Amino acid sequence: MALMLAAAIMGAGANAWAAYPDRPIKMVVPYNAGGGTDVLTRAVANGAGKILKQSIIVENRPGASGMIGSSLVARAEPDGYTLEMTAADTHTINPHVYRDISYDARKDFAPVVQVGYLPYAMVVSTQLPVKSIQDFIALAKKEPGKLTYASWGVGSSSQVAMEMLNVSQGLNVLHVPFTGAAPAMQALMAGQVDALFVPLSLAKPSADAGKVRMMGLGAPKRFGGAPDVPTLLEQGVDVIAAPWIGILAPAKTPQAAIDTMADAVLKAVKTQAVIDALTSGGLEISPRDSKAFGEFLVHDYKLWGDTVKAANIKAE
Repeated sequence: MALMLAAAIMGAGANAWAAYPDRPIKMVVPYNAGGGTDVLTRAVANGAGKILKQSIIVENRPGASGMIGSSLVARAEPDGYTLEMTAADTHTINPHVYRDISYDARKDFAPVVQVGYLPYAMVVSTQLPVKSIQDFIALAKKEPGKLTYASWGVGSSSQVAMEMLNVSQGLNVLHVPFTGAAPAMQALMAGQVDALFVPLSLAKPSADAGKVRMMGLGAPKRFGGAPDVPTLLEQGVDVIAAPWIGILAPAKTPQAAIDTMADAVLKAVKTQAVIDALTSGGLEISPRDSKAFGEFLVHDYKLWGDTVKAANIKAE
């Protein structure tokens, strides 16, 4: 009798989740509406929603370097109806940078699916007498502490990316934080700072216009949307600065719901409309399912964390 009862309960649970999703899903973006992550999220939500035949409503909850929106999702009911699409900053960088953080990036979330990554480009001022990344490294070593780099804030992926170069090459390029990517880029174009790591989608138009000089991509391979831009790896510099973009759920969300959402996203990113939207937004589509994404997060947590520790990056 006990075995029959257990089987009945398990069967009822399976049937319940077979209907998922039977109502709209909320996809939290911990950044401003209209920003890069928001634009990418809306493309994915639209594509996956069509496959699931259910609305996926994007809700922006910006603030505190993405920690406000992430905290909301960490505390949400783990039923598959509140998810987060975010970038590496909130889960593999912030935990190393901030002393007080209101969620545990490794325990409070379950990986759903990685959509891809943003290849960051290193660009320098046209006033700097360098033509290649090797020229830049040589100049920085010749004049330690003289060159400067911009970022969009202490502890941002932009800062940590440049510190990867500092640490790996033994450089002392000084940090000048700004309040966003746009003012950082403007300062670079004006020659107020010497270097910057920024998403390729922002760097390439300025480089093509001759306003900045491209040194290379901090990515594992060349970006399909800009095949002429070499990686730093190709040029002998071991720096990979390519923050992931992916979807997370509150911990203890049923695996059946996670797998259903992951399957829909994996199918959506193979449709031409979503491919076009993501690549135009500068995303390298590199999907991973729940298991593979979880394994990758362990590696990425250590990668960014090691740099934060080595560079002694701290934010209040």
